[in-house]
Amino acid sequence: MKIQNNTNLIRFNQNFSPRFVSQPAFKGVQTLTHCNIGSMAEGIIGKVKVNKKTGEEAYLDVMKLVGASGDETYQLRTKMGHIIGEIEMRIKKAPQDYDRLEFPEDPSHVFVAYLRNYSRKGTPFHIEGLEEYKDIGTRLLQIAQRRSDEARCCGNIKLISKNESMPFYEKLGFKKEETGPWGNPNKYYLPPEAKEPLSKLCGGL
Repeated sequence: MKIQNNTNLIRFNQNFSPRFVSQPAFKGVQTLTHCNIGSMAEGIIGKVKVNKKTGEEAYLDVMKLVGASGDETYQLRTKMGHIIGEIEMRIKKAPQDYDRLEFPEDPSHVFVAYLRNYSRKGTPFHIEGLEEYKDIGTRLLQIAQRRSDEARCCGNIKLISKNESMPFYEKLGFKKEETGPWGNPNKYYLPPEAKEPLSKLCGGL
């Protein structure tokens, strides 16, 4: 199979550690519904339900990885360990002395460094040989939203979108930040009215 020689499997082997296979077996399907994601150790922390392109439902493992600088990466993997999608994020808390009179809304947020669905054909990061899955981006953003809530960032999410991904984020309710003529026109944030709808998509986590 072509997938055995691709970057996806190489990355999996590089990230592999015995602690990942020492996780206790799940009884039934353990989703992230009642999990405090931030308090969980690295490794497989649960599963999320997604759909294959064929319409068949499937459950993918959620792998948590924490970088030395505090960034968090969450990967959606098949039983064979193939990485279908991943998101890297960093929690950005407002300084305790920020001016609440000038900025009444808490600027704390989760910043999404990148979000990728390796199984989706026609995208820059597609890996040939992977079965195509839907709802990957939605599930990863729901994880980011949960982390934002857990970290007391009010469910706020910010990111810089690639041009081809703008329709996806806008469909989920993300809006462009007003950055002025010299700012990045690809900066997006999740407004208050879009938070609950996002959390409920695909039945929620």
